[in-house]
Amino acid sequence: MVNNYLFILIEAVSFISVFAGIAAAIIMLRINKRFGTGILASGFKTVALGIGLIAIGIIFDAFQVYFQTIFNLSYSPFFIAVKEILFLLGTYTIVIGSKKTGDNLESLVN
Repeated sequence: MVNNYLFILIEAVSFISVFAGIAAAIIMLRINKRFGTGILASGFKTVALGIGLIAIGIIFDAFQVYFQTIFNLSYSPFFIAVKEILFLLGTYTIVIGSKKTGDNLESLVN
């Protein structure tokens, strides 16, 4: 019984994270205001893509926990692989987008 409540709590926190990530991505994608040559808007769009990939990865993580609990599987290689690839691509996209935005802003200041 306690295990079921813990499972529900984990899934709830996962989906709250997903909804927060999706909301952040949508807000960042809707920014149209231009600063300089549109540096912030384009950087936000790149970072928003990374956030979206991480949110999808969290969904796969929640599915993995669900299937482990329901079907008593020790692990699911498919969900683990997809989740890790999405986390890697999302993090990489955020880092690259942030670096490009920082470099462009630095070139405006100098």
